[in-house]
Amino acid sequence: MPPSKKISEEKELTKAIAKLDKHMKTLSDHYEPGKYLWMGFLRGIVYGLGILVAISLVVPLLITLLSSIDWIPVIGDFVSDIASRIQSAQRPY
Repeated sequence: MPPSKKISEEKELTKAIAKLDKHMKTLSDHYEPGKYLWMGFLRGIVYGLGILVAISLVVPLLITLLSSIDWIPVIGDFVSDIASRIQSAQRPY
């Protein structure tokens, strides 16, 4: 390998290492474990609430749609039983 090419490659490598070192310093300056823990906690809370809302909207809609399938023998009886149980649970005693 000619000496001029070797020096050129060494300069490029030195520049790349300096650039990488600068990026690593920037990342380490902005790393805050408390902030990441707090954001992870909030993300979990929002995820759980989203699932709760989705289930509370989808399940009644699905039961309502399936309750209109009385003409299918096995599924109709099963869904009618579920619908009657839900309606009886909603009545005040």
